[in-house]
Amino acid sequence: MKPIRIGLIGCGGISRAHARGYQNLPGLFQVTATCDTVESNAAERGEYLGAKRIYTDYEKMLKEADIDAVDICLPHDLHADVSIAASEAGKHVIVEKPIAITIPEADSMIAAARKAGAILMVALNERYDPVHERIKHMIDEDELGQLLCIRIDHNQNVRLPEGHWIRSRARLGGGVLIGSGIHRVDLLRWFGGEVVKVSNFQVEQPERMEGEVAVVMSVLFESGCIGEVTAIWAVRKAPWYEGVWVYGTEGSVYRINGLFWDGPDGYVKLDVPEADSFTEELRHFGQCILKGDTPLTNGEEARRSLEVVLAAYHSAGTGNIMKIQRE
Repeated sequence: MKPIRIGLIGCGGISRAHARGYQNLPGLFQVTATCDTVESNAAERGEYLGAKRIYTDYEKMLKEADIDAVDICLPHDLHADVSIAASEAGKHVIVEKPIAITIPEADSMIAAARKAGAILMVALNERYDPVHERIKHMIDEDELGQLLCIRIDHNQNVRLPEGHWIRSRARLGGGVLIGSGIHRVDLLRWFGGEVVKVSNFQVEQPERMEGEVAVVMSVLFESGCIGEVTAIWAVRKAPWYEGVWVYGTEGSVYRINGLFWDGPDGYVKLDVPEADSFTEELRHFGQCILKGDTPLTNGEEARRSLEVVLAAYHSAGTGNIMKIQRE
């Protein structure tokens, strides 16, 4: 089997995690081209990955480079244009979360990939974390009974220099909720099912960034279960990076520095094998290309998670509980 040839578009911070994944999967992928408007970034990532071609123009790369697929690690407001162009060029696409910053953009990306017969996958890597996979298995096997409540939090201290794109509400699409919180929203949906109602409160620190730095978002699932995401980008010190709690009628499980289940004799730590979620999501992407399978985090799934985030923003702006209508 020949490795899948990848063109990496966007060689900033998050691309390092993707590059690590490609390094871990040498038989599955070969990064043959890298692209960034800052040529030194493209060259640095290209040298690390052994890419033969370096570009500063993604359109030129799509025309010239010997690639089967692209990995888009760009600012959020650029996802749609680049993804659509790649699909139209006949390339499979994996794009960093969120899929886009508007629903029409997401729909156009999905339509372009469908028309081209290409795969569109969104890098919602939290679903490929073995701990979260174990929680999902417990839910699906009814080990927790009927779900009652799901809580997920995110703690981080994000400080970026003036002019950085993440400080721009327009480029990011908002603040912490669409930036990091969308991972937690996607996990909520994966664990609890589809969301029908959303409410949200948030806090801003204009000196830090234009978008919100803290949110508490509550949801009602179709099943009647309730859920919550608390996401903060202004934590000076936090005892953990992320926490997950899932409560059911027959038991509960939580993740804080390990995975714990309330067995007959109290909470016990479950043995879960370690794996890099970025490597595992890329492995899944490659397998979907080879087998023609639909990715777990395909465009449609990512669109639904974006829809919840945008409803939460509307709730914060209006003070209303938002209903999400299903087509």
